[in-house]
Amino acid sequence: MSEFIFRILCLKEGLGVELHFVYYLFAFVFGSAIGSFLNVLIYRLPRQISIIAPHSFCPKCRKAIRWYENIPIISFLMLRGKCSNCHSRISLRYPIVEAITGLLFVYTLSRYGFGYNFFLIVYFFCGLTVITFIDFSFQVIPDLISIPGIFLGILFQAVNGNFLAGLFGMLFGGGMILFIRVIGGKVYKKEVMGLGDVYLTAMIGAFVGFPFILPAIFIGALVGATLGILYIASTHQNRESPIPFGPFLSLGGIAVVVFEPYIYKLFVLLGIYL
Repeated sequence: MSEFIFRILCLKEGLGVELHFVYYLFAFVFGSAIGSFLNVLIYRLPRQISIIAPHSFCPKCRKAIRWYENIPIISFLMLRGKCSNCHSRISLRYPIVEAITGLLFVYTLSRYGFGYNFFLIVYFFCGLTVITFIDFSFQVIPDLISIPGIFLGILFQAVNGNFLAGLFGMLFGGGMILFIRVIGGKVYKKEVMGLGDVYLTAMIGAFVGFPFILPAIFIGALVGATLGILYIASTHQNRESPIPFGPFLSLGGIAVVVFEPYIYKLFVLLGIYL
């Protein structure tokens, strides 16, 4: 992460700080605009509403949103988080998704430059963001995002000369969750993992490769278990209450990509040579 900050603040490849700032600012603005579209996917995909028509509208009063009310982050602040027509509150999810996507675009440009890797990793980040918010609210992981992501992940690894790592990562990740799904179903006599989790983990494995899929699953499981226990304890929910695993798997996937250099050094220290 310190290298990421260094690239933004210092000279790189003979370009001045000012020019780099412009590049990263453009990446953030463009990323936040894509984040606005991700919000459309998050709202419409689980409700099976077309993502093309109608134009953006208020979920409460259904009135169409004017173009100047749809500027990422800025419009939310100008409207003070309320619809200009019915004055109902706008979910904080909208500016949060836009800001997160903008920052992920800046990070991706900083690390990978502008090329094939940029677009593939951006798809990975955006796909995981959409999956996180949909699964958290509806306990559904859209195959429309994860299944194409499996092939794009293999492509990403192949472009970087790591085809087998991507293939093994995909097979191990998807296979492990599938194994848990089958065994857990027989032991508990109910579905413990959906096929959506299988496809999602296969997608993450394809992008991060093997053995990086291991820490991705570990991070997801650790954070999911910790927050799950705290949620049940604080809300007095029954242990049978469903807790979506997709958001935590997605967090693990993003964390492994962002901190890959440090995880690589950890593997070396443990005697795992890649």
